[in-house]
Amino acid sequence: MHKVGLIVAGLDPSSGAGILLDTRVFGYFKVPSCGITTALTVQNSCGAKYWLPTDEGLFKGQLEELKKDFSIGAVKVGMVARASLLEILTENLRGVPMVVDPVMFSKNGKPLLDDPKVYLRMAENFFLITPNLDEALFLASTKEKEPYFLLNRLKERGFKNILLKGGHYSSSERVRDYLLTEKGEIFIFERRRFNKHPRGTGCALSSAITANLLKGLTLKDAVKVAQEFITEAIQKAQKLGKCHEILTF
Repeated sequence: MHKVGLIVAGLDPSSGAGILLDTRVFGYFKVPSCGITTALTVQNSCGAKYWLPTDEGLFKGQLEELKKDFSIGAVKVGMVARASLLEILTENLRGVPMVVDPVMFSKNGKPLLDDPKVYLRMAENFFLITPNLDEALFLASTKEKEPYFLLNRLKERGFKNILLKGGHYSSSERVRDYLLTEKGEIFIFERRRFNKHPRGTGCALSSAITANLLKGLTLKDAVKVAQEFITEAIQKAQKLGKCHEILTF
């Protein structure tokens, strides 16, 4: 049986982020996927208004049926809405690599998770976590923004592989993302910064990494390919609505 990727994320009706965007990314890399929606959201290109979480029983039922039918090779986790849904996921898919984008707030600042500390409780279950600066500061319980300090602090908190996204750092012409591996290796990935601010860049990046891991790439190479992909998607991003651009690929 072919391995498939499982996408666990919220539904953004504008497809600027969430499970609709993730599915597009997996399709771009020609990797089969299935998915479970964690929340229905009310949002558009300007941002999120509010959301309703998926019922726990429904979520668990969907997961169980997918497990019976497919060989799940990796999981991309985005917005989980409820901590309990992430707990159900990790309990039922032990041993399956999980790439977790620790979504806590929308681009316009709306809370997207009832208990962000669940990421710390579940840390050992994740293969890779991909926080931005604000998420990393929360998870590390610090105000110290220095990348190497943050990476090591997150390592101490139980995370295995950590990709610290640099988009929220100072507005230089280059964005630097930092990967700390389980073996203690550190890799820096640079990409050009564009004068565009599309939503969903974190969703797309983590999905691209997951898809390429499923294709057999090493973590370092999967991140490299995903970085190249997101750079081009941001460069081509189109303003289809009234506010933020939509990633285009």
